[in-house]
Amino acid sequence: MAERYTRNGFSQAEQILLQRATIAVIGCGGLGGRTAELLTRLGIGSLLLTDPDIFSESNLNRQLFCNMETIGQAKTTVVAGELQKINPGLQISAFVQAFDAGSIHGADVVIDALDSGNARKQLATLCRQQNTPLVHGAVNSWYGQVAVEQPAAPLMDTLYPESNGSTTPPNVLPMTVALVASMQTAEVCKYILRQKSPLQGKSLLQCDLLHCQYELIDHTP
Repeated sequence: MAERYTRNGFSQAEQILLQRATIAVIGCGGLGGRTAELLTRLGIGSLLLTDPDIFSESNLNRQLFCNMETIGQAKTTVVAGELQKINPGLQISAFVQAFDAGSIHGADVVIDALDSGNARKQLATLCRQQNTPLVHGAVNSWYGQVAVEQPAAPLMDTLYPESNGSTTPPNVLPMTVALVASMQTAEVCKYILRQKSPLQGKSLLQCDLLHCQYELIDHTP
């Protein structure tokens, strides 16, 4: 086993499972950038990164790879370059475009790092069509949520039953982003290592950092 992974504490067989896995990260801003970085350090072998946007000054408060030098550059291009500094052997496909079916083709798990209910439901539909689990994450100020949608157990339509017509972006605090991204990464890790999780189904984990409260909610119809 490579020395870089010895502190993970996984067996060689488990580390090989991670090395052989392909994860699609849809959205490479706050949640997406941090999950991609954590997955790289964990030992995931291949990443598919998709985001049509460039970094802007308003991203500086929370997006890991946004700095004064990367403002104006494509997010996926910057993220891919920084991740390969961490692990040159990482296989990365970076797409500077809106996501489509090709963005998740061949992925073992898809990470939802999007910022609207409509986009999340569209991504969930693509995941169901390709029989791929979706690890959802969302942040609003001090509050965050994480869920894992299995292809046979749709969840996004329940969480986002109406169109999200709001044009006002939510407030996003960096510590909430870091927490939710870590939780998403943990769910990906458990899935790849075939570990059971309460979130692999119809449950939603909501966190409130302001009041230090966490709640697991059953969303079974």
